[in-house]
This record gives sequence, structure tokens and C-alpha cells, in this order.
Amino acid sequence: MNKFKNKIIIASLAIFSLVTFNSCDEGGEPNPGGTTTEKFAGDWHIIGFEPDGVTPAFGGGYHLYSTYNASSNDENFWIDDHDEFFEIKTKVQALDMTNLTFAGQVDADELYTGGTVTVTNGKIWKAAAQSFGGHTVDSIYFEAEFDWDPGTVYKFGGHKRTGFLEDELP
Repeated sequence: MNKFKNKIIIASLAIFSLVTFNSCDEGGEPNPGGTTTEKFAGDWHIIGFEPDGVTPAFGGGYHLYSTYNASSNDENFWIDDHDEFFEIKTKVQALDMTNLTFAGQVDADELYTGGTVTVTNGKIWKAAAQSFGGHTVDSIYFEAEFDWDPGTVYKFGGHKRTGFLEDELP
């Protein structure tokens, strides 16, 4: 009787497992889709420059920035330096999805400082830069004027992060 009971339990577990694992399969290749601003999204190694576009601002170097879609999944996306060097986290708008240009509203909210920032002349170029390790990657550029330094337009430029160890911040 004990052997019969064990066989019933094993058979029940097998049927339960088959039903459970098969019910989770969508079938075919699932397509999660994308976001409206996915061409603008990524992690970037960016350096902030003085208005001359050559001198690193405040003696700084490269920092990790991220660009990612807004929850509205429209033409808006975020520029975020993770509360580092320039302390910038603001929403900007994709102006041209083909030419990958963007800008922000005048005196848009800057979430880390509670101030405002105006982002202008934003552009991403596909396969137009070299990573620290020599890989061909996308390039990014934008300008920003902060409320804490009115009249001074800082320039930002950099390249897309690959995730390879040789391409991480020096």
C-alpha cells in the first residue's frame, strides 16, 4: 500500500510540474517592445566643460550619466548624473527622432538641487566616438545653464558606456 501511495504522489507532482512550467510559456519569441525614446537611452561617460568648450569645468573629469525614458513614454526623457559632479537630473524632450536632437524647457526643474536648468543643443551621433578602450560607440553633446550660475552656459560631451572593463572610467 505504501508503494502505491508513493507512486500516486510522484505522478501527482509530475503532472503539477508539467502544468506549472507549460502555463508560464508564452509560446514563440516574446517581444517586450521598446520605449519612444529608446534611441536616446543609455549610460554615458560625460565631461562638463567651461563655456569655451575646452577647459574642464571646475577641474573635473568624466562622470557616469544616464539617459532614460520618462514614465509617460512620450518624447520626454531624463538626463541624470546620479547626484554627482554637476548634480543634474532634469527632463528633456526629443526634438527630432531621426537626427537624435533634444533640448529641455527653459528653467526646467532640476531635481537634485531643487533649482532650475535649461538644456539646449542636445545631440547624439551614432558610432561617432571612441570609448576609453578604443571601441566605436555613440557620442553625446548638450549645453546647460543652471540657476546657480546664470548667464554661463556649460558644455557637456562624452561617449556611450559599453560595459566592458577596459571602457570603464579611468
